[in-house]
Amino acid sequence: MTIGEESVLCVDIGNTNVRFGLVSGTRVKDSRTLFTEDLIANPEEFIRLLPREVKATAFCSVVPAADKIVHDALRAITPNPFRLTHDNCGDLPIRYPTPERVGQDRLANSLAAQKLYGTPAIVIDVGTAATFDIVSSEGGYEGGVIVPGPKVFIDCLTERAALLPKVTLPEGPLTEAIGRSTSEAMALGLVHGFPAMIQGVLEKVTFSLGVIDDGDSEVILTGGGAFRVGKIATKHDPDLTLKGIALAFQYQDST
Repeated sequence: MTIGEESVLCVDIGNTNVRFGLVSGTRVKDSRTLFTEDLIANPEEFIRLLPREVKATAFCSVVPAADKIVHDALRAITPNPFRLTHDNCGDLPIRYPTPERVGQDRLANSLAAQKLYGTPAIVIDVGTAATFDIVSSEGGYEGGVIVPGPKVFIDCLTERAALLPKVTLPEGPLTEAIGRSTSEAMALGLVHGFPAMIQGVLEKVTFSLGVIDDGDSEVILTGGGAFRVGKIATKHDPDLTLKGIALAFQYQDST
């Protein structure tokens, strides 16, 4: 299954950001990102930014407070917006014992990995949380791992330790290993510690996947915080979730 050439307006509602764009083939164009809290507080801006000349709309969400806003906005463009769930996630097998509890974005990522990059695959999505999702050649979606994302990683220190300051996430690389101030020490903890945590989990997950699947795993990196991880992936696809939503919609539309 490949993504059809007709554009589908896809929306991914995450805990921190809402990302949307037109998916056509393997391309995503006119993509935009809004803070989720801004969407909930001011839906008119989101509605204003949506393209109108489309024949199909689709979305996934992990934020219940935003669901109706997005659904209603898309319904004003097309009569029946498609919502990805565990019940309509293409032909992706799901071995997870409680599939209804898996984040819809994680299923979208897994479907896109399976169809566009092949299996076995490990998807690492770095956002509010950093998720690892495992797709085997036989069982499909197997499950995964969830760890704190970069902002949660560093905010937790401020919230739990009275004397630690609030630190802005560094945007560029830091080569030092020893901080000369509390803020610098915290920033270095993120810059060096977060990738090390991701690498450590990846090694464990890769080993476990190798037990149930003989092939070499594709490691696909996505999410707004992907740049903080380093070069650990075989592929980097910032549009993976939107592509997965489009794939699920088009599979449903063809059956």
